[in-house]
Amino acid sequence: MVLLYLAPCGMAKNDDVGWSFDDSPSDENVLAEVYDPLEPFNRLMSQINNAIDKMFLKPIAEIYRVLIPMILQKAIENFAYNFFSPVRVINFALQKDSENVVNTFFGFLVNTFFGFFGAFDVASKIGLKSRNTSLGDTLKKWGAGPGPYIVLPVLGPTSFRGAIGKAFHMRLDPIAVISLMRYGKNTRNKLYYIIYGTDLLAKRVSLLDIMKEIESFSSDPYVTTRASVMALEK
Repeated sequence: MVLLYLAPCGMAKNDDVGWSFDDSPSDENVLAEVYDPLEPFNRLMSQINNAIDKMFLKPIAEIYRVLIPMILQKAIENFAYNFFSPVRVINFALQKDSENVVNTFFGFLVNTFFGFFGAFDVASKIGLKSRNTSLGDTLKKWGAGPGPYIVLPVLGPTSFRGAIGKAFHMRLDPIAVISLMRYGKNTRNKLYYIIYGTDLLAKRVSLLDIMKEIESFSSDPYVTTRASVMALEK
């Protein structure tokens, strides 16, 4: 199952996934108590995503993990994380989280200029640490409830609130606006999609072991995934 939800855009660090199989709910009542009025559609979409994942994403991710040295994988993750920092700054500002606005903004500058465009996380070593966030978190901060569970094509499972956040992510991201909001193809356009695609691949790699555990130990991976995703959305 494609679980890219668990690692939002630009947040593919292996230690930032924030969930493991051991953390998933085990009580059957808890697993069932999720608002899922679209379950027939969601199960169908999960099957389609699974097929796409097994044919393309999973094999590529496994090859990537074997062939790319760990130090280079980490540098790629750090670069992507830094590349998408501006949109996190905006979200923290909208959340009125001044501490993370400062840490994320100056961390972005430090890593860009002194960490080879973010390949090396210099900022955290000098105390400029910030947490992950997204537009979905901003909507939550504003009081929006998670809404029903939904499985998106390729992007995988999330809440309705999370889906809205994903839909408007690029319009909020200044890097995306600069790169994409012009008609026709250009170098910035291609570069953005390359970085975005690499970030998705890094996310998939970080989820290889988690998804293997779900498939091995869960009697119904759909229900386990649904409960875990919505638990994060509370």
